[in-house]
Parts: sequence; structure tokens; C-alpha cells
Amino acid sequence: MASLSHHQRSRDQRSTNRSAPTVLVLGGSGVIGSAIGLRFARRGWNVGLHYHTNHSSTNAMLRTIAQLGGRGKSFQADVNHPHQIHALFEQVHATWRELDACIWCVGQPLNRVTLRITPLAWDTMLRVNLTGLFLCMQKTIPLFSEQRGGSMTVIGSLSGVVGTGQTAYAACKAGVLGLVKSAARELGHANVRVNAVFPGWQQSPLAGEAYPDQDKQRDHVLTRTPALDEVADLIYHVATAHDVSGQVYNLDNRIW
Repeated sequence: MASLSHHQRSRDQRSTNRSAPTVLVLGGSGVIGSAIGLRFARRGWNVGLHYHTNHSSTNAMLRTIAQLGGRGKSFQADVNHPHQIHALFEQVHATWRELDACIWCVGQPLNRVTLRITPLAWDTMLRVNLTGLFLCMQKTIPLFSEQRGGSMTVIGSLSGVVGTGQTAYAACKAGVLGLVKSAARELGHANVRVNAVFPGWQQSPLAGEAYPDQDKQRDHVLTRTPALDEVADLIYHVATAHDVSGQVYNLDNRIW
């Protein structure tokens, strides 16, 4: 029988030393983040749910995870502040010795055209949607590198490729794709996988009034937006695929 590769041996060794793998969902109090956390919990993972202000939603998710017989814990932080991100990862490390996957679901929209965006609003969008991701990557990736394996999956947006009326948001999401692809190139030698996923429109406070009505979904080839359960399933698959990195997946049914 062919010998196992180094990263396969490392992965197998870690799996035999622990009762369950661990995922941290950044933005875990949101609609998409909650669905992803629940998907991992149902597969037996320890689930860390990060939130900024929505403590009640996070607690509700933890109760659901406990009812499934899983283990979950919430972690509060404002991704605008590097010291809070540092404290967040210190708490995660104190709770679980190793981290196997990290999902970035943090996002803040701004539905304004270019000429109506103030410098302050532009700066806020960059700090939340792009710089926050960069800072979290700086904390996550060294852990994965030391373990010789791990997965970072970033929830992006089709707007970063095609552009939208949300200029600042689209610019941030375009930057996210560059960050994902660059990190994947840098870290492949350490068996660290970095991928991005476009989840499509989901009915949530983030989408707000911008969520398209049924008669405005003609740009979707199936004339509908993707189901949240299917999005969570596919994100789980991408996050746990051991031989995939540097890829951008459009889980929507719009063609670009």
C-alpha cells in the first residue's frame, strides 16, 4: 500500500488524539453563520460562535447545539479592534487546544453610490469587511501552520466580481478575493487551505431591503435564490475538503 503523505499523517495523528475537531465561526450570530455552526455541530464538531452585539441569537444557537449533544461556546469581539481579536483567539485557545477550521461570516453592507459615500463610512466598511478579516487571518494561520493543517473559509460576495450599487461593499469583497488567493499561495506548503464562497442572497438583516423580490430574480438561472441549508452543506464540504485551496465557489445560480 502506498505510504501516507506528511500532511495525511499529521491530520490522522491529530484526529486520533482528540475527541472532536473544532471550528470557529466568526459572525456566528448571523443567519448564515448560525446555519454553518449548526451544520458543523451535527457532524460532531466543537463549535465556537463569535458575535459582536447579538448575544441573544448566539445563546439560542448554543442551546440548540447542546440539545444535539454537541459542545459550543460563544466569544464576543468587535473585529474593528485588534486587541479584541487577540483576546478572542486567546479565549478560543484556552477552551480548545487546537483549531481545525475557521469560517469568516462577518459583513456590513452600505447601500450608497460612490458620490454619496463619506470618507468615514468608507473607512468603516474597509475595517469591518476587509481589515477585520486580515487581522483574524493573522491569528488563525499561525495556529494552522504549527499544526501542519487547517482550513480558512471566507464568505464572500458575487458583488466583488461583478460590482453592484453598493460600491464600498463591492470594493471590500473584491479585496477579500485577493487576500484569499494570496494567502492560499503563501500557505499551501504548510497544508493550510484558504477558500472563498459566494452564498448568494439570503433573507437576513444584512440583506435588508436590498433582498430581491421574486420578480427580480430573473438573473438567477433557476429564478430563485439558494436554500440556506444547501449553502451550509456546501460550505461545510469546502471547509473540510483536504485537497482544495485557493478556490472561489459560487453557490448561487447566477452566471458570472
